[in-house]
Amino acid sequence: MEEIFQIQLHKDVDTPLYQQLAEAILTLISDGYLPANRKLPPIRKMAQHFGVNSVTIVNAYKYLEQKQMVYSRVGSGTFVSPLPVEHIPEPVANKNIRSFVGEISVENAINFSGTSLPHEMFPVDAFKKAFDEVLEREKGGAFSYMDGMGYEPLREQLCCYLESYGIKTTVENVQVLSGAQQGIDIISKVMVHYGDVVFVEKPTFYGAAGAFLSRGAKLVEVPLEEDGMDMVMLEDYLKLYQPKFIYMMAYFQAPTGISYSMEKKRRLLELAEKYDTYIIEEDNFCDFHYGKEDIVPLKALDYKNRVIYIKSFSKILMPGLRIGLAVLPKKIHQAVMEAKYTTDISTSGFIQRALEYYLRENGWEEHAAAMRRYGSEKYRKTLSAARKYLSGVAKYGLPGGGVSLWIKLPEGISAETFCSRMLEKHVILTPGSQFDISGEEDSHVRLSFGNLSDDKIEVGLKRMGDTLKEMLKKVENSQ
Repeated sequence: MEEIFQIQLHKDVDTPLYQQLAEAILTLISDGYLPANRKLPPIRKMAQHFGVNSVTIVNAYKYLEQKQMVYSRVGSGTFVSPLPVEHIPEPVANKNIRSFVGEISVENAINFSGTSLPHEMFPVDAFKKAFDEVLEREKGGAFSYMDGMGYEPLREQLCCYLESYGIKTTVENVQVLSGAQQGIDIISKVMVHYGDVVFVEKPTFYGAAGAFLSRGAKLVEVPLEEDGMDMVMLEDYLKLYQPKFIYMMAYFQAPTGISYSMEKKRRLLELAEKYDTYIIEEDNFCDFHYGKEDIVPLKALDYKNRVIYIKSFSKILMPGLRIGLAVLPKKIHQAVMEAKYTTDISTSGFIQRALEYYLRENGWEEHAAAMRRYGSEKYRKTLSAARKYLSGVAKYGLPGGGVSLWIKLPEGISAETFCSRMLEKHVILTPGSQFDISGEEDSHVRLSFGNLSDDKIEVGLKRMGDTLKEMLKKVENSQ
């Protein structure tokens, strides 16, 4: 630490002493004299050496911490940033996230942008019976307000469903929601204050990002690898920021289709505990797994109660039900209940009673198995057509579940331009820019296949392949 103790402070200038010290240390860091994660001298020792009050040293360290040039750990001290200044992410705030899909209306188009499944797959007859039974049993009471947490018999059924995925909880910890998006918004309402930092995957689901930003959050994007977040980068960012929570999807992430390895799930929980933060795990597609390996949500491994698990039933049942659930840590449960009440008092009591009857009478697995079979057939058809028409011109992952492919376009092809060209050919795709809050993404498109016939999947992918080849020829001719 000789370099630090050689710093000269001047009491006869206008610049405050703490700022003089902080900027001198910043220069030493920038010039490489103080390497990453180097511990800075203790406050008392610094104060004695420079002949100043301890508050001056505290303010100098806070000044550096605000610039993300150092980080502090309770009981351990203050350390140099693990990242050079050019690699420290600038949090994104006030980003106006728009929906590309919502702006498009093309008659008779092949629509690869929607993630809902066809109406024919919805259990309409079973729900018609459920509605009739609830009305017959409850009469007008079927439409009365429900307990804010949700209909207790339904929460009991949901606990049984969750246990099938290894999530053991009780009705006291289950909050019924009017859809997963409401859950994300309510959690944001409870936990996020203006200027707070939230970590999200890069790329991420724009619905969640929009909710966080609407509450005044600043978002830091953590890059994804093939089996989940880059854990080294995540820990570096955790050292520099104190996020309110980390938002992620453990399986078939939107939009990439990536699923987390068991190793990364365990490491993520360790880091959340080490750096005292929560994790929001949104689960939309666990039910659409097409492999033989067991599905283990992050919440199933959550022995420290760090995970806020949010589940939507819009994909596996019917979007219009607007039913979801959250499994909540006790520390935030009361605040979430209050926020839920001020949002809509309670989720539709009639729909909750009908869903409880449906689950009790029909179980869950038979319908879920039918949906998986359907999704798996569409997945295999899409992969077959992609191999036929995109080989050599585009790359894509093999998610093994979900209802989408994340397609990387060739070098030199803009995703936005490609999507516009495909619109001319009556094919609707979602550009990757819709999932990248920093605005850097222009090389991927998401292709969702769940609501299309095999013929349309085949025709749509052929048009994509033909268009990419045409665009590549133009790129080559211009070089």
